[in-house]
Amino acid sequence: MPFCRVCAVALALMLLTFQSGTGICGAIYERAVKSGRVRLGLPYNVVPQGYLKANGDWVGFEVDLGSEMAQRMNLKLEPVKVNEKTWSTMLAGGQIDAALCRIRHTRTLEREFDFSVPYFFDSLQVLVPKGDFKAIADFKGHKIAAVQGSKAEKIAMRILREAGDENAEKNVVSVPDRPAAFFALGRAKVSGWIDSGMVLLEYSSKSSGRFEMISASENIEPIAVAVPQDDSAWRDLINFAIQDIAEDGSFKKIYDKWFGPNTPHAFPAKRPIDIWPQ
Repeated sequence: MPFCRVCAVALALMLLTFQSGTGICGAIYERAVKSGRVRLGLPYNVVPQGYLKANGDWVGFEVDLGSEMAQRMNLKLEPVKVNEKTWSTMLAGGQIDAALCRIRHTRTLEREFDFSVPYFFDSLQVLVPKGDFKAIADFKGHKIAAVQGSKAEKIAMRILREAGDENAEKNVVSVPDRPAAFFALGRAKVSGWIDSGMVLLEYSSKSSGRFEMISASENIEPIAVAVPQDDSAWRDLINFAIQDIAEDGSFKKIYDKWFGPNTPHAFPAKRPIDIWPQ
């Protein structure tokens, strides 16, 4: 493996720790460097982020990214199965060292965890039957499902009003959860379902080729690696691994493999990963 920025940072931090004895590195960084292993929480039931194929192979976008990150940090990957309900408890409890599970960097989560630089940029989309709509303006007079209490409800209302729909309030159909929204769309009870792109990609994969997405908002939702608080050395190591992967083109290869235009889950990248100067 070539001597990269990640390796340089790791070596410098190790030397500082051993020389000063001040313990500037947190517990996870020290354990990972000494053991040569990293326990990454990765999704196992979300297409295409991470899922188990019929033959048992564990594949997906975040699975590939996590594997590449471990290599760049010169650590052996110990993948741990997590989902959107378990990753936070497992990370807080020390069962994993970091989590990649389409995690949105929000103010609420910032109270409990630290985050890497974003590696994926999501946005609200509307899932529709393929060929039914070409643009948001076409939704005038049509019903759109949204999970009750979500910000998508307000966006759906705005979309219909901007399209000139006088019955916008009635045409936003509030549903209790995402399975209910997908059911309503599949049974033609609604013409579209508004939610985050990553969520809609997961559900649309259950009926390959039947649905497509139309952008509903230009606001970006950053997806990042969650790590425990107060371990800046560990967070830096992860940040530089992600940035090095992006800088040499490896990230684009991974992204295009799962979200490129010729894939079942095409999702054009909203913006590039931030790469800090050397």
